[in-house]
Amino acid sequence: MTYEIQPTSDQQRTTNRQWIILLLILLLAASLRLFKLGQISPPGLNQDEAQNAWTAQCLIKTGKDPAGVSWPIFYTRGLGDNSPILYIYLLIPFQALGGMNAFTTRLPGALGGIFTIWMIYFVAKRLFDTPTGLAAAAILTLNPWHLQQSRWGHEASINPLLGLAPLALMLWAGLPISNNKTITLRPVIAAVGGALAGTACYGYQAVRLFIPGFLLAIVLFTLSNWLQTLKTRKGILAISAFIITFAAAFGPLAYQHVFHPEGIGRHISHQPHWVGSATLWESVTNIIPRYIQHFGPDFMFIKGDHFVIQGPPVGGQFHWYELPLMLVGLAGLTRKFKSSLSHRIVLAFVLAYPVGDCFGWNILSIHSLRSAPGLCGLILLSAVGVINIANWLSKQNRNLALTTIILFASAIVGLNMRFFYHFYGEFNRRPEIFLYYHTDFVDACKWLKPRFDDFDAVFCTTEDLNMPYVVSLVALNYDPNRWFNEPKDFYTKGEFDYYTRYGKMYFMYKDHFNPPEEQYLAGRVLLIIRPGEIDISDPQRQIIHKISRPDGIVTLCLCRI
Repeated sequence: MTYEIQPTSDQQRTTNRQWIILLLILLLAASLRLFKLGQISPPGLNQDEAQNAWTAQCLIKTGKDPAGVSWPIFYTRGLGDNSPILYIYLLIPFQALGGMNAFTTRLPGALGGIFTIWMIYFVAKRLFDTPTGLAAAAILTLNPWHLQQSRWGHEASINPLLGLAPLALMLWAGLPISNNKTITLRPVIAAVGGALAGTACYGYQAVRLFIPGFLLAIVLFTLSNWLQTLKTRKGILAISAFIITFAAAFGPLAYQHVFHPEGIGRHISHQPHWVGSATLWESVTNIIPRYIQHFGPDFMFIKGDHFVIQGPPVGGQFHWYELPLMLVGLAGLTRKFKSSLSHRIVLAFVLAYPVGDCFGWNILSIHSLRSAPGLCGLILLSAVGVINIANWLSKQNRNLALTTIILFASAIVGLNMRFFYHFYGEFNRRPEIFLYYHTDFVDACKWLKPRFDDFDAVFCTTEDLNMPYVVSLVALNYDPNRWFNEPKDFYTKGEFDYYTRYGKMYFMYKDHFNPPEEQYLAGRVLLIIRPGEIDISDPQRQIIHKISRPDGIVTLCLCRI
């Protein structure tokens, strides 16, 4: 006869409290990531977001990407740079249900961000315990880098999820990477985990560098345990299943990079400062300093990514209160490195964090999109620090513990309120954000959409606009069938394709503007131009609408000629 040990009432109450805390954390995470999604933080639409949305729409309506390729696997031509396809396929069900717009374009990133918060709870709980899991989930919820990354439709918005997923899948499969000796090896789950980890590499290019590097670090840091596991039949099955399915998914992608770099590596091939375009010595002397800079205060706490649309609106990629957590966590990892597999795994994660952004240099600053796959490693480091500090405070006198908690809580509230004030408010009124997210041009296209049939041709400025053709396609909710059936013109410069026309939309690039002959226009032409760009004093050129920035300055004039 066997007896099942029932949890005590105190244990049950503790468990219930933990679930309630996790639920509250997830509700806060969802609120921050879904609040006015598609309207603010950021406003408008970036050209990379628009390209993802337009490609998904073409696949839904025609089964082809905008270049005419049926259901591409390795990349889509996109703006000409041959961009990854994974985010686009994740976008399709949302767009099929909600249409093509900024909200649905950003929804996979937002939901992926929320799911990452649950996943880091799962990982930290498996590696350590429930309090560490809750701490990791709470820290990630409020992290500026992750919050900002979750609110736009760039394919890099799911990088933290893709970077954390292999570790979560390995823990789920029971592979030998944690202190928990009661976890059972699951060969079938290992097979699924390997396949999903390999599939994650079809995302943003930096993920293809990070995941193999991270997996290698995990194995090196826990090698003796892998060898011990291989002594059992079930261990051989589980480890072999993970390796084989990962190789089956990742192998074709790696093959393309090695043997057909002119296609899948088109973007990289146009980067002047990248491994492969420089000597070995130049590469080494640039990779090492760049790796170190990822841990520097400028990127982490002071300015963050210097490119305005990729860096937080105030401060660095992390809040300052995360610094002591990381330092205490690092001390804990080094102290328990020999005795604890879980501590070794987190240290491997931290060391692998910059890998995706170390093979290119001489850009504006550390690149937050390329290094985002490793973000969760630093969050786990902070969570370890929280628990170590809590354990230390529990042994101190009550006054010291209470004072420390009050000071730390004040820092958390103050710094987050400051960030939210800028991120959800002032950030959206900045002229550079208005510019880089084409906010005025999106508004112009929305005005044009119900009046589109009133004009024979629309001539659009290209001044201070990046790939306006694809932004207009999304804002106008254009029909992909029209796109394939109507005439189009473009020219290629470097890696990018610049469209000068599709249908009756014309884009006025210098030396590449070919308007239709006047007899075909019947006097129904709309100009979308910058103030002063074209002389509109002629009475035949009538301004019918103006678009202004939040500060009242007119940035676009819509004129009928």
